[in-house]
Amino acid sequence: MEQVIAKKYARALFNAAKENGNIEKYYDELKGILNMLKNKQIYKIITNRGIYLKQKMNFVDAILEGYDREVINFLKLIISKHRESIFDEIFNEYNKLYMDYKGIINATLISAHPLASETLERIKNRLESNFNKKVYINSTVDESILGGLKILIGNKVIDGSIKGKLDTLLKNLVTAS
Repeated sequence: MEQVIAKKYARALFNAAKENGNIEKYYDELKGILNMLKNKQIYKIITNRGIYLKQKMNFVDAILEGYDREVINFLKLIISKHRESIFDEIFNEYNKLYMDYKGIINATLISAHPLASETLERIKNRLESNFNKKVYINSTVDESILGGLKILIGNKVIDGSIKGKLDTLLKNLVTAS
């Protein structure tokens, strides 16, 4: 349920940003707010139901001085509707819309051993040509895959790992018997 709500808030702000030509600016400012909310004292003030709403709104105005008025009002709306706890989900949804709009894909590349930068670049170029989008790769090492590569893009998994091939072979043997 919270994910649905977060999507609605993110989509509303994204559409407003698109109308105003401020997609990038709102993205940067939302990222700034997300970082501020990681501060325990700020988060406590924003989420404390014992603090009057007017005091919270004044606090928001003070800490977001210099931010776009629409972004400030957006955060105030979230606070007034007691949705502060899902701000990170709202940001994640806005981030998805932003990345899609910009034609950017985040990929996680898992290998058994660290890869050379030239290899990563070749993989990145191949993914960019396959998806016709800019690809950012987050490379991680997981020795349990034994060898090969595993690539995660959104909910898509490209499993070229030895462990994945062995698992598939085992499943096929079990169903064949």
